[in-house]
Amino acid sequence: MSNEQRYYEAWNISKKYTTILMDHEDGNAFFDIAPNIHSQYISELKYKKLDTIEKRNYIQVWDTMINTVNNNPKIDVCRGAIKLLHQTSVQRSFR
Repeated sequence: MSNEQRYYEAWNISKKYTTILMDHEDGNAFFDIAPNIHSQYISELKYKKLDTIEKRNYIQVWDTMINTVNNNPKIDVCRGAIKLLHQTSVQRSFR
């Protein structure tokens, strides 16, 4: 599989999991499930033998989101981090 195909596959997987997060946006439930969804995303990347090293931008955006959700007390900032992750995933998953 070429590097470009692997890159887009990782972003398509990211889009799948960010869509799950966005489906739970009402009532801020996505804050509670974000760490679990992050773990599932990393697990699927590993299962499909895609790079999970920190310098990959699809890993960096997830790490930024999870750090924001875990460490920032402002709900609007956390909500923005999740929405930005979803928007980025949607944009990058297309060729």
